[in-house]
Order: sequence, then C-alpha cells, then structure tokens
Amino acid sequence: MLVFGHRGACGYLPENTIESMELAFEQGADAVEFDVVFTKDGQAIIRHDLDLASTTDINDHSFLSTKIDQLTKEDVSRLRAKERYPDGRVDSASQDGKFFVPTLRQLLGHQQFNGKHLIIEVKHGAHFEALGIDPIQEVKTLLEQSDWSSRGMKISLESFEFEFLKRAKLEIGPEVNYVFLSARDTLPEGITELTDDLLVEIADNFDAVSVAMSMVLTGDLVARAKKLGLEIYAFTARLETAEGNVEKWFERLVSTGVDGIFADQPDLLIKTVADLT
Repeated sequence: MLVFGHRGACGYLPENTIESMELAFEQGADAVEFDVVFTKDGQAIIRHDLDLASTTDINDHSFLSTKIDQLTKEDVSRLRAKERYPDGRVDSASQDGKFFVPTLRQLLGHQQFNGKHLIIEVKHGAHFEALGIDPIQEVKTLLEQSDWSSRGMKISLESFEFEFLKRAKLEIGPEVNYVFLSARDTLPEGITELTDDLLVEIADNFDAVSVAMSMVLTGDLVARAKKLGLEIYAFTARLETAEGNVEKWFERLVSTGVDGIFADQPDLLIKTVADLT
C-alpha cells in the first residue's frame, strides 16, 4: 500500500510548504499531495483555501483582501506560511513565519524532488474559470516549461470536478495521471455512495479514484473499484482524528484494502504498513 504525504507532512510542519513536502519524502512517503489556487494575475500558488488567513501571515500585512484571487503573485511572495491548527500542532506552529508560500513553478523546478511523485490537486477550478483564469492551461504551460519528466518525476493531477478533470486530461495529455476525488457531500444530489455506473464512468476516464475515508470503512466500494481495474485511494489519516488507539485506528484504515492513503503524519502510517506486512 502506498502512503502519500497530505500537503506534505502537515502534521509536523506548516502545510503546503516545500519544507513540509521534503519532510514527507524524508519520512518515506511514496508521493506528496498539494493544492493549487490562482492569483488574480493567473499564477499557480500552493495553497488550499481561497482565503489565506488560516495558513499565512496575511493579516500582518496591509492588503485590502485576504483572498488569493484578489492578490498578485508579487503580493503572495511577501507572505509566510503558518500552522492551520496552532493549538493542536504546537511544534508546527513554532515554525510560523519561517517558510515562504511556494508557486507550482518552484515545486516543479525543485531539485530535491527529482525522481519523486507529485500529486497536484487543482482547487476551485470552476471558480477561477468564472474569473477568466484558465487553470488547466496554466498548469499545462508550467508542465511544458519544466523538465520534470527528464528528471524522473511523476505527476498526478486530481480534482473533485469531473468535467474539469476530463478537460484537463484532454488538454494536458497522457503523460500525467488523473485522479478523481469524491466525498459524500460532493456526490450528485440524492446519492450517498459511488454507484457502479459512476465507478464505470470514472474508470473509463481516469487512472484512479480517491475518496473520503468514511466511504471505504464500510461497504464494498474498494472491491467494486478494483473489479473495474481502478486504483482507489482514501483521505485522510491523521493523528488528531483517530478513533481510539492511534495504532489500531491506522491498522483499520490499512485493512480497508485501498491502494494508497493520504496522511498528515506519513511516518506513522508507514510504520503501520510495515508492521502489517
């Protein structure tokens, strides 16, 4: 089973920073996942939320807005990352202000990621398209301008937006893997599980499906996905939300049979996988 660093190793260092991703790889993660949003001048920035107040020091600056789509790339370059959960992750919060907010261009060019697998989640695709920004074209251009392939890197692109991800595959091409994201609150109205018909459509278009952990803890979703030859991943394993004993909880997550799990503390999940094999 594969272990993916969720926003790096964000249980230990502020999320979506190069330093957090480096730590995840140092801990043995098979890949790191991170999120991409866009500035008002169309630059791809590594953040999860449209509002930057929770994960940067933007409130210490005099910008008129804390929203990424109201800021330029130059504005963002002045910001520093901070811990999203300072009360629960005190050690990570002690690193507030030390790490810059990276761009996708910087991550693709980072030499320490040679030979590594990067998983790019494009956030709020339809939102940015409505603003006249083309996220797919921006990502495609950055990939084309990067020598990531010759440096042995693997790239996956993921999104909760089905049609958006289909267009991405059509425009960017087969050199990249495509992963459809799903959670119960993102399914079509009236549906609480991924039906066989939906799974077939996902399998026909993409390389893998990644679902909220609650969707694989019960039921037969994993078996149905694998029957179609579709890799299935789950998110997110984290120490702070473990139900009862952490080791037993992580063992339960691994026992679901998914092909990979996204983890805030990759080292803990890696240890669990090793102990079970």
